[in-house]
Amino acid sequence: MRQSLQRATGLAGVLRGVVADMQSASGADIVSIFLYEESTRRYYAPFATGQPQESLLDSLADMTEQLGRYADDASHGKVPDDLGVHNYGSTVWLTVTRRPLVARDAPSQIDSTFIRRYQVQATIGLPIKSDDRLLGLIYLNYRERDKAPDDARVAELLRMASTAGETIEAALAAASRAALDGLGRLTSLLAEPAGDKQADMKELRRVLSIALADLLLASELDAAAIYQFAPHRTSLELVTAHAPVAAPVRVERGNHDTWEAALSAAVALVTAPSDLHPVAVSALGSTSEPHGYLVVLSRDRIATVRRAPATDVLLRGGAELIGGALAHQRLIDGLEHGNRLLGALANMTAAMLRPGSGRKEVIESVVGHLTDASVPEFDFNFATVYLLDQRPDESMFVRLAAGAATTAAIEASVTGAGTHAARRVPRWALEEERPLAADDVLVFVARTWRTVIVGPLEPKGQSQRSDVVSGPILGAATWVQVPVVRAHGGEIARVSACLLGDSEADGDRDTSQPPFTLAGEVFEKGGHADLIRIFLPFGTDQHSRASGVLEVGYHRSYERRPDWGQIEALRAAAGQVASAVETARLYEEARRHAEQLELSADVSRAIASSIDLDQTLTLVAHNLARLVDASTCQIALYEEDHEGWYGAAASDQEDLWRRLRGERTEPSFLFDLLEKPEPLVIEDAGANERVPHAYVKTFGVRSLLALPLIADDQPIGAAILAERDRMHAYSPEEVQRAQGLALQAAVAIKNARLHALAEEERHLQKDFVLIGFGQWGQKAYQHLLTLKQFFNFRTLVIEHEAPGARERLAGKDEEVRQHGDAFYWDSPSEPAHDQLERELESSSYVITYIATPAATHLATLQAYYDLSDVVLIEKPLGSPPEAYREFLDTAPGGVEIVAADHYYFKLEVRLLQMLLAEERTLRAFLDSVEEIRIEILEEQALTGAAADIGVIADLIPHAFAIISLLTPIDRIELDAMSPLMLGKHEGFTGLRESYARVNSSFPYHGRSVRLVIDVGKGAENAKWIRLSGERRAAGRSPSYKFDFGRGEAIDGTQATVRGAIRRIREPGVPDNAHLNMLRHVIEKRHPAVGILSIREAIRANQRVRDLEALATELLARNEWTNYAMGTRPAFEAAQHPAVVHP
Repeated sequence: MRQSLQRATGLAGVLRGVVADMQSASGADIVSIFLYEESTRRYYAPFATGQPQESLLDSLADMTEQLGRYADDASHGKVPDDLGVHNYGSTVWLTVTRRPLVARDAPSQIDSTFIRRYQVQATIGLPIKSDDRLLGLIYLNYRERDKAPDDARVAELLRMASTAGETIEAALAAASRAALDGLGRLTSLLAEPAGDKQADMKELRRVLSIALADLLLASELDAAAIYQFAPHRTSLELVTAHAPVAAPVRVERGNHDTWEAALSAAVALVTAPSDLHPVAVSALGSTSEPHGYLVVLSRDRIATVRRAPATDVLLRGGAELIGGALAHQRLIDGLEHGNRLLGALANMTAAMLRPGSGRKEVIESVVGHLTDASVPEFDFNFATVYLLDQRPDESMFVRLAAGAATTAAIEASVTGAGTHAARRVPRWALEEERPLAADDVLVFVARTWRTVIVGPLEPKGQSQRSDVVSGPILGAATWVQVPVVRAHGGEIARVSACLLGDSEADGDRDTSQPPFTLAGEVFEKGGHADLIRIFLPFGTDQHSRASGVLEVGYHRSYERRPDWGQIEALRAAAGQVASAVETARLYEEARRHAEQLELSADVSRAIASSIDLDQTLTLVAHNLARLVDASTCQIALYEEDHEGWYGAAASDQEDLWRRLRGERTEPSFLFDLLEKPEPLVIEDAGANERVPHAYVKTFGVRSLLALPLIADDQPIGAAILAERDRMHAYSPEEVQRAQGLALQAAVAIKNARLHALAEEERHLQKDFVLIGFGQWGQKAYQHLLTLKQFFNFRTLVIEHEAPGARERLAGKDEEVRQHGDAFYWDSPSEPAHDQLERELESSSYVITYIATPAATHLATLQAYYDLSDVVLIEKPLGSPPEAYREFLDTAPGGVEIVAADHYYFKLEVRLLQMLLAEERTLRAFLDSVEEIRIEILEEQALTGAAADIGVIADLIPHAFAIISLLTPIDRIELDAMSPLMLGKHEGFTGLRESYARVNSSFPYHGRSVRLVIDVGKGAENAKWIRLSGERRAAGRSPSYKFDFGRGEAIDGTQATVRGAIRRIREPGVPDNAHLNMLRHVIEKRHPAVGILSIREAIRANQRVRDLEALATELLARNEWTNYAMGTRPAFEAAQHPAVVHP
């Protein structure tokens, strides 16, 4: 026996050897062995000879049941003191007493089912012990009593059992060592740091294959396979296997209750012919939601109960390690997926928000990205974007649409053929201005904000939801049948649809009626019977209807179906689309308004510069037609007695129109305007009796808009805007737009009839001299052209004739002359001053704007002072303040000098000045102000020449203009400890600072008020002043904030009440401070009244120079703080208030 056991390897080999040796020594007909684990009170590892192996499982079950019954009785004190075999069976008796059992009359002494089934006559039970620990039981069963051993032989067999116990204990210890070694190898193999090669699935499969080999070697099992869940957990997919036969690649749950059962059945089906049987299925990860399963196989059908306890630990530990590796790989996949999706959304956003893109360009970009094969979430066969609109009767229609298709299976047209822009567009996406039924799917999705999935047309009675959507749907989902309906009401078919999410309207909806319908004509022409489609709303106002709908999907001939991940990705994209479409709409609106303003300016400019009636009328006719995109514009003037009219001008067919005359005796809509001078819209001119038939036939007019031309409250004529190609009902916006120009035209016509003397007087009232035609000069000149529409003045431009000056202007001097203005080249041979002196002899009012380089400002001021009534100086930083003061003290009076940049800074804070003067609560709050903070920050980086000037020279004057409302600038005292802190943003290469903080104070009503000014570039945009009161024991400090950027004032002076926001200027209003400044000096006789004077600007300039000198010292000592773009310097974290170690 010792030699056979010594040759055996592994626990199973040892136990088989024990059984064989015991049978040989005892001569028993049936020999069985069962191991026992005291810590868990469990029997395991059954081996036997003389009985079927499968029956051992029943024996284990009976033994476990008997031991459980004994343990229950023992816990309740019911176990008899003289425990016998008949009480709980022989196994319990042996386990408890640990004495040999000799039953030479087994039927009467034991009488178990086993005894009867196998006709056992005698049974010998031997405990296997190691010291005082029970390792297991051996049963020797005899069918003939005569073969049963005597007492001496029983004693010998007991000694053999004891020897076997030593061998079994050694085998268990070896199994434990093998399990520990195996776990060690698996740990070193699988528990590598994140970011290793296991992020690659191919590499992970290789590593897991090695791990399975180690696992099988340590566990003495024969095969193993690893499966992981597919996306949405709809199936299990094979990761790797270590087996002599091919494991199933995909396993679906089918009718099984659990995934474990489904996996065991599927694997057993293909491995059974090779005599391999699944013996354990372990969850990889958490048991509630594992990443997959490890299935191990053995040629031993009952290896499940024959494994050593250490092997079970090995399998559990291996499953956890493999689960961790899969979780790591899934995490990497998830991050890559998220990055890929975020990248796709970023690319989509960048494409949609391309400057100058309209809504059509935006939605065309969207459909291209939604059919991008490089992004799995957006790899749709087709995509369509609908922008919806609503008519006055609340019926909805498709305003704009765009589409893309990537497969020939989709009914599509090729647009842009023969060019690089050729693409396939679904036929139904080509229909714009398409009316929608009240219950159309697009209307339903837009009004309910519900996502809808519409399936293909299935054979009657065969609705397959799996053919509509792949995987589970998270959240509420309602499946319905919706009809495909033609416009006349006939139903074509019904298809399955899924409504995602809940809606408050669901409770009120009649469930017997479908929630929406599908347009039959579009369904048939577009081949929608074979399409799976997702409809998803987008918009910026969740409390109103959606502004548009995304439609994407697949052709049924393709294997892919929409899944929940794609729906979530589409929802993320929908938010971006909504923002981009709204931005494009605002841009289109702004562009349209700009074009209208430009057109109005063109007409107004022509009116202001012309005294010729015919020229003015012709120009007005052409531009009015352009303004509303009309086919033609005709202008008729009334006779002085209003008894007739005549054609005066037209945008086309002018000769024919000029020959026409009308008398009051003839019915005409033109005389209706005399009686009721209001805009008249006639949609169908041919059917209106007030429109002469001859007029309709001659000019081909189908619709018209007639506008009265009114001057001095009297109609002097009419402008007729006509449409030839289609009937058109002019909108109120178009009427208002055209009416504005019509009023200007009427004024021009009235003025053209006035006496030439009045006209000449109108033109010679003021002269505007613009010195310098560089960047600021050209910008100012454009503003002057605009102001000419409203004010009467003449412009004279002067530019110094330096080398290359003429080439630099490149003909801009001729453009000035073409506008009717004068242009002078200033040279030593022909000084512009002398030329102007002769030109301005008769002028009564001269405004001079100095827009030359800063270094020449004072010299230019001295040269043209005698010709001017008002002088504007752009950025007077070129000379020291003392030089300006010396000139002002010696120059003759009578000329107003204004610092232009400080001028429009002050214009910008006039609203704040008005609030400080008018609001009673704010005036009272000013008496308790403890601190004032001003921030003027801009997000763009400080680059170019400005980087060598710095933000102190550029932005501190603006802050001084603001604070000058509260204190004279020369009363501001810098902080003694930390007067100035500097910063430079990342990537800054200039010589100066890009950020500055000024800490100071000033006396106010007998006390000191702290003043902190932050100015900078490369930070977030900010432009505000905040006044704060004394901090109270409870609650926040009272404050008042005026935000120049947002155009709002926030009143937080009541500490216990939420701050009130007062809108001062609507957001989005452009900054026209420069234009306002020019308007102000042209309009006002004394423009500097109430505005920052030149002397105050000089004082501000002195303080700026002082700060610049201090900044120079700090920069020389490298005392500045670095900061990232989009942030601000962390001065508080620096060791020195303005120190950094760059």
